[in-house]
Amino acid sequence: CRHHLRLKTMSQEAIMSRLETVTNRLEALATRIDGGGGAPSPAAAAPAAAGGASDKPFVKAFDDMVSSFFTPVETGAKAIGADLEGIVAAFKEAIKQNRALLSVASRCKKPADQATLQTAVKPLLDAMQKVDALKDRRSKSFNHMAMVAEGAAVFQWVCVENTPAPFLGDIIPGSEMYANKVLMEFKGKDETHVNFAKDFKTFLLELQKYVKAEHTTGLVWNPSGGTDYSSASSAPAAAPAAPAPKPPGGGPPPPPPPPPAGFFDDMGKKPAASSGGGGAAALFAELNALGEKGVTGNLRKVMKEEMTHKNPALRASGTVPVKKSAGGAAGGAPKAAPVKKPPRKEQAGNKWFFENCENDRELVVEGNPKTAVCMVNCKGSLLQVKGKVNTVQIDGCAKSSVVVESCVASVDIINCKSVEVQVSDWSPMITMDGCAGVIVYLSQRCVDEDVAIVSSKCSELNVVLPAAKEEDDPVEIPIPEQFETRVVKGQLVTTPVSHVGA
Repeated sequence: CRHHLRLKTMSQEAIMSRLETVTNRLEALATRIDGGGGAPSPAAAAPAAAGGASDKPFVKAFDDMVSSFFTPVETGAKAIGADLEGIVAAFKEAIKQNRALLSVASRCKKPADQATLQTAVKPLLDAMQKVDALKDRRSKSFNHMAMVAEGAAVFQWVCVENTPAPFLGDIIPGSEMYANKVLMEFKGKDETHVNFAKDFKTFLLELQKYVKAEHTTGLVWNPSGGTDYSSASSAPAAAPAAPAPKPPGGGPPPPPPPPPAGFFDDMGKKPAASSGGGGAAALFAELNALGEKGVTGNLRKVMKEEMTHKNPALRASGTVPVKKSAGGAAGGAPKAAPVKKPPRKEQAGNKWFFENCENDRELVVEGNPKTAVCMVNCKGSLLQVKGKVNTVQIDGCAKSSVVVESCVASVDIINCKSVEVQVSDWSPMITMDGCAGVIVYLSQRCVDEDVAIVSSKCSELNVVLPAAKEEDDPVEIPIPEQFETRVVKGQLVTTPVSHVGA
C-alpha cells in the first residue's frame, strides 16, 4: 500500500512537470506569432507593439522590411557621429508613424473627406518636418544629413493615389544625389561612410518595392473597417522604445510649431465650381463684364520716379507715393500717348540728319564723297540721296523708301520694317541688321561688280535684280533665313537650306 501511494505521487509530479513544459512552449510560440516570427529587432520592436494580431499581412511585411534594411542604417549612423545619429533617429520616428498609419488603414475604411485624411496623416507629416529641421549645413556630415532629409520625402507616398511606386521613383534621386557626394568623398578612404550611403539607398529602394507589391494603386484601406482614425497618433506612444542618444552641444534644434487651429478645415470643402449658379460660367461672365481691356485694363505703367531701384530716396523711406492721375484716380488713368517729337532736317558739318519725319515724300539731299546721311525714326517718307556720298544709314524707320545714287562705303539698314532701298548706280556693301520686310533694288553695275549684302537677325528680305532684257520683268530673289551647318573634316560648313517642290 505504501509502495502504491509512492508510485501514485511520482506520477502526479511527472504529469505536472510535463504540463508546465507544454505551457512554456505554447507561450513562446504565441510570442513569436505576435512578433511576426522570431524575436523582433530593435528597429521593428516599437512598431510591432503598436499593431497587434489584428493587423493585416501588409503591416507585417512592412515590419520585416524595416527590420531587415533599416537596422544597418542605424548602425552606420552611430559609427559616424552624433549629428547623423540624431537625424536618423528622427527618420526612424517617421518610420514608426508610417507603420502606425498602415495599422490604422488595415482596420479602418478610407476617410470620406480630405479633412479626416489630413488628420490621420498629420503625425507622419510632422515627423517628416522634424527630419528636415535637423539638417545642419555647418555639420561635417551635411551631405549625409541632406541625404536622409531628402529621403524623408518618400513617406508622402501614403497621400499618392494610383501611382505611389512611380512617385517614389521620382523622389529617391533627390536623396541619391547627396549619396553620390558621400561616395565620391569617402570612396577608398572610409568604408563606414560608403556603406552608410549604400545602406540608406537600399532601404529607400526596398521601400519602393514594398509599396509596389502591397500598395500598387495607393494606400490600402479596409473597406469593411471602422472609422476610428485616432490610433494613428496614439499608437506610437505605447511603444516602449529606448530614446536615441542626444548629440553633444544641447541636442538638435526644436521642431517647428504645429499649424494653427482650423488649418486643415478647408480640405473637406468642395470647390465652388460644384455649387449651383457658380463655376466656370460665372467666372467667364465676370471676365466678359470687364470689357475689351480685361483684368489688366486699369493697370498703369510704373514711372521712373516711382521705381525704387532707380531712386535711393524711395528705398530709404520704404514707401512709394501714389501718383494720382488728372481725374483723381490712383490707377484708373488710361495709358498716356507717346510724345510726338518734332521732325528734324538739318546739316551738321558733313552729316545730314532726317529724324521723326512722317509722310514726307519730299526729302532730298545732295552730297559729296565726305557726306554722311542719317535717316532715323521716319514713317511713310521718301528720301532721295543725289550724287556720290560716303555712307547712308537708315535706322528705326517703317514704311519708308530711300533712293541712293552712289555710295563710297556702305548703305546700313538697322531695325527697320517694310522699307525699300534702291541703289541706282553703285554701293560696294549693303548691311541689314534686325530688319523685317526689306526690299533692295540693285542697279546693273551692282550686279556686274558683285555687291556684298550682309544680313543678321533679319526676316523677309528680298533683292530685286534688273531685267536681262528691256521687255523682261525684274527678278526678285529672297535672301535665305534658314541655314544648315555640317562638320566637314573638322571644319564647320554652313549652307542655306533649299526647299524643293511645293
